[in-house]
Amino acid sequence: MTLDRNYYIGKVLPGGYRIERFVGSGAFAYVYFARSSTRPSCAVKIQYNLVDDAKIRFGREIKVLKGLPPNEYLVQYYSDGMTPEGYPYLVMEFVDGMTLKEALKQRVVWPVNECCQLILQLCDAFSGLHQLGIAHRDVKPDNIMLTKNRRVRLMDLGLIKDAQGLLKFLESEDIMNGRDFAENLDKGVLAGTPEYMAPEQFSDPSLDDELMAKTDTWTDVYSLGLIFYEMLTGTKLFVFTPNNASQAEYARSLLNYLKFRTSQNDAELMAPPNVPYQLWTIIARSLHADPTLRQRNAQEFADDLRHYLTTGEGVMDQDSDKTSAIDLSNFSEILKQNAANMQNAATMSLPAPSVTPLATPSYASVPTPSYANVPPPGPALMQNVPGVPMDYYEDESGDNNTWLWLIVIGLLLVVVIILVLVLYVL
Repeated sequence: MTLDRNYYIGKVLPGGYRIERFVGSGAFAYVYFARSSTRPSCAVKIQYNLVDDAKIRFGREIKVLKGLPPNEYLVQYYSDGMTPEGYPYLVMEFVDGMTLKEALKQRVVWPVNECCQLILQLCDAFSGLHQLGIAHRDVKPDNIMLTKNRRVRLMDLGLIKDAQGLLKFLESEDIMNGRDFAENLDKGVLAGTPEYMAPEQFSDPSLDDELMAKTDTWTDVYSLGLIFYEMLTGTKLFVFTPNNASQAEYARSLLNYLKFRTSQNDAELMAPPNVPYQLWTIIARSLHADPTLRQRNAQEFADDLRHYLTTGEGVMDQDSDKTSAIDLSNFSEILKQNAANMQNAATMSLPAPSVTPLATPSYASVPTPSYANVPPPGPALMQNVPGVPMDYYEDESGDNNTWLWLIVIGLLLVVVIILVLVLYVL
């Protein structure tokens, strides 16, 4: 049956939770305010959409929220079960306050320090999730509650992704019950809210191989950067204004927006005038189109922010001491071509520079090759390497002839001086 949102108002669920009023709804569930003999207030989330994918996602949310260690910045789990009519429900902490979305309507631009403190709380809300390699994927002001004393509560884990496969592994080894994370539900599914999604969330659904997907904990970092930017400036960085005239026009608008977001140019992201530049370097790092250049998780984002608040220092685009994965396939081809060039140079009338030939290196076991002991390359080796001007390397044969002439002239001068002295004595 189609569940009316008012159906459960006044009813008592197993566990003694009496539902008093409707609070809100999402794509899969209704949320209510409820009370019980042991809890004066709580929130009950009842799933009304019972399609298979929705049921699996709801089960994932319950499993993760139930299993995470206590976190003062993440909404607290109380209980879960099934209604007599067969609808799954989840009982959670009821947060007395407002969403960040509502707060942003009341105050458009927030002071820098207050923004920093709120984002730090939000980063801490992800500690349990990101330690397990779980991405939230729907970080937005609607899913962030602020209590009356301005404390953060992160909500709605309905779109979580086991990005690093840990939960799937634990289930396969029967360390965790069930197989909630065994199936890939993301093929062809655009999961998230467009204005707060990272570029990889737009491109990953089209991949045939799930192992190639880039959505991970750094995806939530990107969303945090977008929220940070909006709080500081009063505007969204990537506004999505779809036409609501028809479903077809909405789909067309979304497709255009998708193309725009997946062609992001980092160089076009400019520091807002009211944001200190050192702080902007932290936000800009979180907003890299390439996820490997961002903070890897919310903890790293918080570390950068706390360092700024303590020292006033920002961050470099990419720390030099971080391990990097570099595609060396093109470099290998350059070395092969240069070996051929050196062989051709050997047939010329002029002697080729003295260079020890380099075999194409194997990078299977060496993450970052070192060429510290390789002799200085001459023009034949460097002519195809971009960024090195040809006049940087000179033919050394001219320099050797110059030294020869200097030695000969010096010897002649010594002989002349000796002859002059001999004649003078005689």
